[in-house]
Amino acid sequence: MTRLRLIAVGALALVATSCAGTTIDSSVTEAPVVETTTTLPSGSAAELLPRLLTEVGQLSEIIGSSGDRSEQMRVIQNLFDAVRPEIADNDGLAADSFEASVELCQKATTFKRPADADKCLRNLNALSAAYLEDHP
Repeated sequence: MTRLRLIAVGALALVATSCAGTTIDSSVTEAPVVETTTTLPSGSAAELLPRLLTEVGQLSEIIGSSGDRSEQMRVIQNLFDAVRPEIADNDGLAADSFEASVELCQKATTFKRPADADKCLRNLNALSAAYLEDHP
């Protein structure tokens, strides 16, 4: 019986301490603002597209290993944002195709689908090869 009483007293103590009052600091009116700046990579499509392919090539493994897929997607998006204007100036249809492939990478990241990241890489490989062949 003594053991049962000790357990009951311990449980009662836990319940009693968990009901402590909550204090709200009204002087804090909004969350602190964290500013981030992004510097896009620079270079020509001939320089940036191979870098883009390298980063996309790592995405599937990062997704599969529970790595920082959001950060990897930021790197991919920044590379694409840097190269897109040149591609759009030379071939608007190609720019749209590249964009659709990068969106597939984003979906792979969001929904944790390594197979979609692999598909994105295959698409971007083909698009990059065709684009660089037409616009060296």
